[in-house]
Amino acid sequence: MNFNFSNVFQSFQTSTTTDSSPNVPTPRSPLPANLGYYSGQAIVEQIIQPGKPGRVRFKGSRWFARCDQPVDISPHELVDVIGIQNITLLVEPAFLLTASYIGLIKVRQAIQQRSRIQGSGKDRQIAEFLARESPNPVGQNPVEPIAPETWQRFIQGKPIYIKTFQACCDVLELPWKEVVGYGDSEAELEPADVSEAQELQAEAKDDLSFVGRDMAIADLQRLVDEKAQIITILGEGGIGKTVLAQQYFSQANFDMVLECWMAKETQNITSAEGVVLAWLQKYFEEEAGRTFAASLEQLRRHLQAKSSPMNPLGKVGVLIDNLEPALDRKGQILPAHRGYVALLEVLADPVLDCVTLITSREPMHEPTIAPQTYTLSGLDETAWRQFFGSRSLPTDSPALAAMHQAYSGNAKAMSILSSAISVDYGGDIEAFWHDHQTNLLDTADLEDLVSSHFTRLQQIYPEAYTLLCRMGCCRFQDVATVPVEVLYCLLWDVPVLKHRSIVRFLRDLFLVEVDNEEYRLHPVIQAKALAILRSNFQEWDLTNRKVADFWTERVTTIATVEDAMMAAEAYRHYVQIEDWDSAAAVILYGRDCQWQKGEPLGISFYRLGLLQRMINAITRILDRLQPGYPLCKLYNILGDLYWLTGNLQAAIGAHQKSRDMAIDFQLKDLEIQGLFNIGLCKLSLWELPEAEALFEQANAQAENTEWHMYAVGCWFCLALLKSVNGRTSEALRLVERVLNEYTAIGYSAWSRGYSLLFLGGTLRNIGDAEQAQKMYELAKNYAEQSRYTQVKAEALNGLAMICRSRQDFKGAVANHLAAKRLLDRIEAKGDLAEVNYQLGLTYRQMNELAESRNCLQKAIALFQQMNAPRQVQRVQQVLSSV
Repeated sequence: MNFNFSNVFQSFQTSTTTDSSPNVPTPRSPLPANLGYYSGQAIVEQIIQPGKPGRVRFKGSRWFARCDQPVDISPHELVDVIGIQNITLLVEPAFLLTASYIGLIKVRQAIQQRSRIQGSGKDRQIAEFLARESPNPVGQNPVEPIAPETWQRFIQGKPIYIKTFQACCDVLELPWKEVVGYGDSEAELEPADVSEAQELQAEAKDDLSFVGRDMAIADLQRLVDEKAQIITILGEGGIGKTVLAQQYFSQANFDMVLECWMAKETQNITSAEGVVLAWLQKYFEEEAGRTFAASLEQLRRHLQAKSSPMNPLGKVGVLIDNLEPALDRKGQILPAHRGYVALLEVLADPVLDCVTLITSREPMHEPTIAPQTYTLSGLDETAWRQFFGSRSLPTDSPALAAMHQAYSGNAKAMSILSSAISVDYGGDIEAFWHDHQTNLLDTADLEDLVSSHFTRLQQIYPEAYTLLCRMGCCRFQDVATVPVEVLYCLLWDVPVLKHRSIVRFLRDLFLVEVDNEEYRLHPVIQAKALAILRSNFQEWDLTNRKVADFWTERVTTIATVEDAMMAAEAYRHYVQIEDWDSAAAVILYGRDCQWQKGEPLGISFYRLGLLQRMINAITRILDRLQPGYPLCKLYNILGDLYWLTGNLQAAIGAHQKSRDMAIDFQLKDLEIQGLFNIGLCKLSLWELPEAEALFEQANAQAENTEWHMYAVGCWFCLALLKSVNGRTSEALRLVERVLNEYTAIGYSAWSRGYSLLFLGGTLRNIGDAEQAQKMYELAKNYAEQSRYTQVKAEALNGLAMICRSRQDFKGAVANHLAAKRLLDRIEAKGDLAEVNYQLGLTYRQMNELAESRNCLQKAIALFQQMNAPRQVQRVQQVLSSV
């Protein structure tokens, strides 16, 4: 039977179509003359966006960089340096590349090894040899050969187009970045430029809070050289623990640093599960496992890859900042956060060879973890003098020595005192100390110093004081820093023209920390600001609402994990003020994305694999909501989340609650969805008559109504069920109906993927292997485009069954095992059990009976974990015949 696939193709064409306008390069600005050291090319390390600088590596150092063209420049792209403004490089996208001096030496060496052509003055001969012997780049599809003229320009160090340059490097089996000379050797600098380069690099590295720590950096390196994998940096608040850790990773040239910022208050700590999920998404672009154990195993695998010969990750570090809120009085991780113990046990594995730095005011005493402890003392007086000198303050005053002694060299105290002296006393250290030495010496503690600074700020600049206190509501955890627009939104009662000056004032006083125009508060400052803000209920309530509104308006679409985390900040702010209805509204707030119009945040989270985070967020507020649409929809989403994690009984319970409430409040769409979703759960349990009845009931309520899309969804589920029961003609009629109205179900990523799987299964069951293969191939291609791991695994399993039916056992086993690898990673129990079952059938047909029994027994064990007795019975019937 031939089916009309035109509606299917039309649906996918619509969903994946993007702007097809030609990619015309933006006109380039003329290069300024006499750039000297500042000319050349850099490689982007942190994205550069219009109006927002990023970071690049340029001649061995990291720099801020800005592009005035309306383009995004992604990490690892090359840029031309066209100027400099203070310590920010001005750059433009690069279209040409040139080999560096050292790169040309490597090129010549590689050519000599290939051609045995020696000497100079033979560039043309070498170029002709390379063009003749290497017509195509290694590993590339056939393209036009690299012309001798191009080879000659390449080996003479003249600029050529990027892709051609990279192709030449591929032919010579040289890393193109090394040939360009990206980032490593000071020897690449021309002698006349060295002093200028050193001066500029010193200016770029002028971290105002990082002085006097060369010995501490060396101590950390010594511990790492001695194979310490987990190091706890201990010290009082404000001593500089976090800055030291960040500077160590930076100076030791770690290629990747995984960061975990602990909340100041215990109840706000993000779970270890959430941290690992975010790491997998952000740093490794991989969907997280369905359980924490699976996610940890994924993390272990990625970190272990660092030790492989290919070394894809480079040096990897982990920073866990401000651990003490997660510790009890014995120094052990609190029961609610024991996931961090499991995480640290993984990071302590010597096979991984990564470095973890933990900052804490209190030591950790966990039996299974033995971190190396490093106690950080205050800065010495020389460092204080260096810092005060950089602020154009006198460094030979006895008052400076007295202040250093009073605060034991505390780094945060150093920055606060210097700003107070500059702002309040015009740089007169003696006058400042005369007025404050008695009080400060009586309470030589950082928190007291912070309190006094808040008091002074309130007196001299009330608007800045108000802003600082309001910033205390920001968590600086999942979203570690906030853009300046957040600070502006907190100045809702101040004229807009004053906003920039107020923020600048706080920066000058070192009361806010700034990194690339992103802001955060030091934990000690945040604690004080939070205490002041919470003391005024109306201010506390209104401030949280303002920031929540900001994040809701800021995030217009959910394309990445970072987008989802920023959007979820609004939920966190409403939870802080116990506005449960508004917190629910955040989860249900719809945004357009590639796959769905008006996609609720809760669904965005499970699309991105952040399942447990959303389960935790929803369950936290369920009991605090009154029955109605929001609670009904939350139960609907929660049921989907449980179904995706394989917790089928909990999924049925959540969907039943959603359906009952939908009936009470006459929410027809959610009533139909409840029936449909419970039907899916019953199908996963292999309770087929119950599933069919539910789909028929949902279809009857949806067909030819405004909810007709759900009827079409029921059809492909019913088609599969009828094909399992041998009702071929009924199944075929349903398949035809689905294909004719396929565009109606293009409303979600799930419908697009699973409709193809169910149709493929239906056609396979009725013996139409050719059409079934088309469906599975479509599902596989769609899954690869949308990164829908579970759909891809099921499509591979379907293709394996097609291969088995054709006696292609090699192809069948390969597809089964590929599906199994994907499902093992995400621990999708139901699908994994089905793959083991089908693999057992394949091995039985191959007469590999021992392997067949092993797979079938694994399937039974998984189905038993799911409390799916009918699935167990189904597999046992086969096992008894093996």
